[in-house]
Formats: sequence, structure tokens, C-alpha cells
Amino acid sequence: MHPMTRLMQERKKQKNYLFMPYIAYGDPDSKITYEIICKMVEGGASTVEIGLPFTDPVADGPTLERAFRRSLKHEFKMADVLAMLQKLHRKYPTFPFTIMSYANLFFQAGFKNLLEKFYDFGVNAVIIPDIPFDEKKYIIERENLGDVLTRIAWIDLITPTTPTKRMQEIVRDANGFIYLVSYRGVTGQKNFNLKPLKPLIKAIRKATRVPLIVGFGIKDKIQAGEAVRYADGFIMGSVFHEMIEHNMERAPAIPHEIGWALPNMLP
Repeated sequence: MHPMTRLMQERKKQKNYLFMPYIAYGDPDSKITYEIICKMVEGGASTVEIGLPFTDPVADGPTLERAFRRSLKHEFKMADVLAMLQKLHRKYPTFPFTIMSYANLFFQAGFKNLLEKFYDFGVNAVIIPDIPFDEKKYIIERENLGDVLTRIAWIDLITPTTPTKRMQEIVRDANGFIYLVSYRGVTGQKNFNLKPLKPLIKAIRKATRVPLIVGFGIKDKIQAGEAVRYADGFIMGSVFHEMIEHNMERAPAIPHEIGWALPNMLP
């Protein structure tokens, strides 16, 4: 069993579901990002998904696009991200972090080099939404990633439009967790409703013991509760950046506000 799969299974046993908050690095600045992540870890997160800012975030909706624009007003350096991860890893040495980033950043830094650095600083999973499943297999072979991916999981996404054959291939190769996109579109845009996906969720859960985590559109306790009725856990992201956006005039207080709000957002 992959180490990240085992960690997620263990963390689910602790509270009966997996909670995966998302935060975009650098919104509104790197210091506040660090403090928000600490609040999320201490507030019951199973893993924290840290998004790296990118100019063309094809999977992200308007809220996260604005978050990336605020972040990119600062000079973005991968070295600063790694320094923050190292600091987090020292503070929470057993906590598994997840990085969400777009392909260009991995191509620029070198896939193997970046994955190994991430792993050294407590990252146990990566999500690269603009690399399709077939392209992923090609990159793994070309970049010789077999060894590093035994330690850090490359997470795949399944959507409502994923063909059955492709879904079965993804599930067969999955490690860490499976990211189920709850609707067609981008993040934070539609009313959350998993009932139409019940047959897909049933098929995935029948085919694998790898945890299934639902993302896109979950903003409150009721929606989170619906997610854990059908799947193993849920992702929240846009709602935190809405909180950041509404509190920019008192930015130093944002981590406290998020930490205070978290208990009332969980099932």
C-alpha cells in the first residue's frame, strides 16, 4: 500500500471522514498563508492542499483566479514555497501536505527534482489538473519518476464526464486518494449536489479501497455532511479565499478568522 493511501485511511479512522482544506500560496502574502495553514492543521485537516499561483488556472473559478492574481502581485519564487514547506514540516513533522500546481511549474523546475524536494519537506501528494491521465503515464516514464512516486502520490481526478473505461484505469492505478470533481466546470461555481453522481461513486468505491474525496462547490457544514454521506471526505477552497477577500483591510486577522470559523464548517 502506498504511504499516502495508508495515511489517509488512518486519518479517516480518527474522525470518520477526511477534511482537505485548500489555500492558495501568497494570498494575501506568504506570511499569512503560513499562519492560515497552521490554523487548518490544528483545526482538524487530514491534509492541506496548497495551491501554487499560476497565470492560467484552467480548473479554478473566479474566486481562486482573483486569489492567484493577488498572490502574483508579489514576485513568486519556488524557493519561497519550499522555505515555507520546510518551516511547516519542522512544526508538523508527521503531517502530510498536498501541493496543487499546474504543469508548467513542474516542467520549469524539473519533475523529479521538484517532487523530491516536495517530499523532503513533508509533501505526500501532488495534484496537476492540466495533465491528463495518458500524458501522466508518458511523463512518469520519460522523467523516470517511478521511484519518487512510491513516496509521493500523484493524484488523479475523476469528473462526471470521465468515461467508464478511463475511470476504471484511473482507479486501478490510484494512490493516496482519488479526487472526485462534483460537477462540470470550474471551482466554486455551482450548487453542490452529489445525488446525480451516486452511480459513479458506487462504482469507484466498489473498485478500490483508496479514499475518495469530493471537491468543487463545498462551502458549508451541510454540503460537507452530504459529501461524507457518499464519499470518504471533502475539499473546501473557494470559501476561504472569499473570507480573505472580504477581510483584506484587516489582513493580519485573517488566520484567526479562518481558525475561528472552521469548527462551524465541519460535519
